[in-house]
Amino acid sequence: MSLLKSWGRLVFCLLCMLYDFFRFTRYGGWRQNMRDKQERNYSSVRVYHSLEKSLSLTERNPSAGGNNAKLLKRILDRAEESNDYGFQDRVALKVLSDFSAQIEDNGEGVALHNDLQRIAHEASQEGGILEVDVPTCQLENPEGFFLGRHSIREFSDRIVEDDELKRAISMAMKAPSVCNRQAWHVYDINKPELIKAALSLQNGNRGFGHKVSRLLIISSDLKAFVSYKERYQHWIDGGIFSMSLILTLHSLGIGSCCLNWSQDATTDLKLRNSLPIKSEHSVIMMLAIGYPNEMNKVCQSPRRPIEEIYTKL
Repeated sequence: MSLLKSWGRLVFCLLCMLYDFFRFTRYGGWRQNMRDKQERNYSSVRVYHSLEKSLSLTERNPSAGGNNAKLLKRILDRAEESNDYGFQDRVALKVLSDFSAQIEDNGEGVALHNDLQRIAHEASQEGGILEVDVPTCQLENPEGFFLGRHSIREFSDRIVEDDELKRAISMAMKAPSVCNRQAWHVYDINKPELIKAALSLQNGNRGFGHKVSRLLIISSDLKAFVSYKERYQHWIDGGIFSMSLILTLHSLGIGSCCLNWSQDATTDLKLRNSLPIKSEHSVIMMLAIGYPNEMNKVCQSPRRPIEEIYTKL
């Protein structure tokens, strides 16, 4: 490989990093604009989840969390001003009400709790803590489930119903995310012309892309991420959700094939010009889905020995 080509890769890498920086600068949540309903709801969940964690601890400092409670009240004040409560605003109100009832801080908790009663009708029924017996839900044959999943590149004519897809997405949303922000978004495409447009920009579907009849584009919302320390968190959270969705689909008998979207800025912009993907949504990957045929040819794709990827410290 020529030295010039190697340096060229570094130059293009830098250009793509600048594109990512531009996108984070323009669409990220670092401004923390509480009058933007979307940004405010991500802030709500980030703060109220810290209060949920405090409430869930068996050995809890009863005076802990007071500053976050005050911060959450200020966030909810912006929702009240706009009279436009989002889902997470309503959950935040429920959590803050539960939390304020337990604050032991010179009566501040009582005052806060009483103040919240003015808008108690806006609160969700969900949020806070639950006491549960955690079931083991152990699979009878976990190896059969996990090792039995293969990338399927050709599907049967059986249609994946919308309700079944939404069922898989709903289960996949139990995936963990940083501060429970749930910044995922799934674009569902079944129009042949749109699938063709999307796959024409993806370089891993040669030989079977023309047969794909249902394509998902999984993305992550940059508005959910504030700190420079979170500059790549949208990729991490989006990847975790993607894997959860692949497995929930598999649990319902729906096959899938991951289609990589590690693209340059030009190609990413072409996709956004072809499809109505929100500017603040970073594309994580594409996923072709469908029911498998009774018999399928799949790649063996042998896995590396565990000794190569496992180190006990």
